[in-house]
Amino acid sequence: MEIRLQKDNEEVIRGLVSSGRIPHTVIIEGGNSEERKCAAVLLAAGAVCREKDRPCLCCNACRKVLDGFHPDVFIPEPSKNLKSGILSLKDLRDLYLSQMSIKPNEADVKAYLFIDADKLLREDSQNALLKTIEEPPQNLLFVFTVESAKSMLLTVRSRSRVITLRHTFSADEEAEQAASSIIDGVISLYEYDLLKTLSALTDKQALKDALGVFVEKLRQALSFYSGIDTADPDVKKLTRKLDRARVIALIGVTNEAVGKLKTNVNLQLLQTWLSSQYRRITWQK
Repeated sequence: MEIRLQKDNEEVIRGLVSSGRIPHTVIIEGGNSEERKCAAVLLAAGAVCREKDRPCLCCNACRKVLDGFHPDVFIPEPSKNLKSGILSLKDLRDLYLSQMSIKPNEADVKAYLFIDADKLLREDSQNALLKTIEEPPQNLLFVFTVESAKSMLLTVRSRSRVITLRHTFSADEEAEQAASSIIDGVISLYEYDLLKTLSALTDKQALKDALGVFVEKLRQALSFYSGIDTADPDVKKLTRKLDRARVIALIGVTNEAVGKLKTNVNLQLLQTWLSSQYRRITWQK
């Protein structure tokens, strides 16, 4: 298997490995299914690699992970007797849960990669995994890849480290400049600065493009909070002024606004609403 990830997404995974503090449970969301799988495999390789620069992707352990036959890395598959693409609770218990307490064969950890877990695991299966997630052995790693972490049970999410992969996004210079202006407006002490910036985007496509770039910079800020450095001056402005919770809230509101743009919404009313929501988030104590 070839690892194909955007450079910044790969850096997030490598940064987590190099920190020496890989959580017992990781949820990988965002990107597309193949990118999420690549990120999960890269993380598993980092967990079993014994070289100094982990994951090296060259040593025997890494090659086994990439080729799909490392004895301590498991990728549960849908039950063969089901056509729905689901891993049944019985198969989960018989094939995987019953083996999790057994020590690793070669590596220091055993990794279980649940690819497309939002389709693979029903609620009963997630609940069956919960006890092990709550009290995991030191040598166990769970990785769930999903389109959105919200598709997993809250009890699982609350015990997991969520990694959001950036989508491939290319923006023109005008959208970049508009997003930078939005950031300046968001961190400004004066609401007029933000409303003026948003009002200058006089058509839906221009606003959509600018908000798309803005969300990507917010996601880079989240990566910065996770220990991944950034050279983007806009992202640095955000991280100096806003904490993680506010950035997450801004992403949610911005995505909601982008959704509204797909409807027959009045542009000026949307801009006013968005400005008030940004103010509410950034001014709250």
